[in-house]
Amino acid sequence: MFLDFSKESCLHKLKLAFKRQQQDGDDLSLLTSWIETAVLRKIQHLEIDCRMSFMCEMIPLSLYLCETLVSLRLHYVALLSFESVSLPNLKVMHLEENLYADDEILEKLISSCHVLESLTVVRNVDETVKVLRVRSKTLNSLKLVLDSSKSWYNDDSDDWEVLIDAPRLKYLSLEDYQSVSFVISNVASSAKVEIDVSFNVNDIWDENESMERFSAVGKLPYGLLSVRDMTISETTLKIICQYMKLEPVPSFPNMNRLQTKLYITDMELSLPKFLESFPNLQTLVLKLKGVTYEDEMWFSSIPECMQRSLEYVEMTRSDCGAGIEMIMKLVKYLLENSLVLKKLTLRLDCVGKEQESTVVTQLMRFRACSSSASVINVVRLEDDATIFQHPY
Repeated sequence: MFLDFSKESCLHKLKLAFKRQQQDGDDLSLLTSWIETAVLRKIQHLEIDCRMSFMCEMIPLSLYLCETLVSLRLHYVALLSFESVSLPNLKVMHLEENLYADDEILEKLISSCHVLESLTVVRNVDETVKVLRVRSKTLNSLKLVLDSSKSWYNDDSDDWEVLIDAPRLKYLSLEDYQSVSFVISNVASSAKVEIDVSFNVNDIWDENESMERFSAVGKLPYGLLSVRDMTISETTLKIICQYMKLEPVPSFPNMNRLQTKLYITDMELSLPKFLESFPNLQTLVLKLKGVTYEDEMWFSSIPECMQRSLEYVEMTRSDCGAGIEMIMKLVKYLLENSLVLKKLTLRLDCVGKEQESTVVTQLMRFRACSSSASVINVVRLEDDATIFQHPY
């Protein structure tokens, strides 16, 4: 056996990877015995990647009682029921597309790791875990992914939920187009979050679906009130802005950096209203998408952050084309109404030198109202070269 070369020595790291079709004569008990031997040899870092034609039931109960394990990565394995867990040194755990006997198995595994610092859980809709509970007093990094693209069927039920209680959490990433409800009880005051969720709303313009599903949308913002840095997808932003037509969202007094993607057609209605929720925002990063054929764009309000705290703005737009006029109107709006703006950076992919020249000419006509020394910087996306820089 390959682990017999020195039975007295300890194992620092072991990776077991299987990628083939099941064949007659395969003895899966060998896989289990290798893992048991690794536990006996005081394994510290274990990775099992079982991309076979069937779900492997290979995990011995002894693994759940491994006192030396520091990091554990499991991909495409079956985790059966167990009575107890004792992983006193496990700090990093990565669980990807595994099969769990029930929701409680995963919850118990997470909550029983008393020094866990980093956790990644990747699920797909065909798994059994619909309600994911993450409770940890030590966790500082959490990434949750629920992939519905590989599912054999469309589960449109309201059973899918995510509940997080991790008071030391400094980094949170949610990528989930299946779960309906997200309840976050605790995160650290300096946390950074990346949110890409749809609340399983298939059509945000369907009023019947909106009334039924949008009630759950308001739960997510209340769990993020203390965060300082947030990246939010265009889908999530669009749904929250639609929800804001029905109910207000809370203020985020600690937020100083916000990054999002925004459709040009939504700028007039979504951007000022959404920014009202961030009264102390200092940095705004926008990635602009889509085109509009409207001749006029009118921003009817000025968010509080533009009047008191917004210092840095960065906007990126690839393939400007027909959208360049709306971008210029947004730039004008920001320059004329941001009282403490220090720097505005445009990262553009213009259609030829002529459009670049048009952009520069328009920018030269704008006037900033900031009392600070504002600088506008235009960068060409293709080669990251500065094509215009001008103090106001």
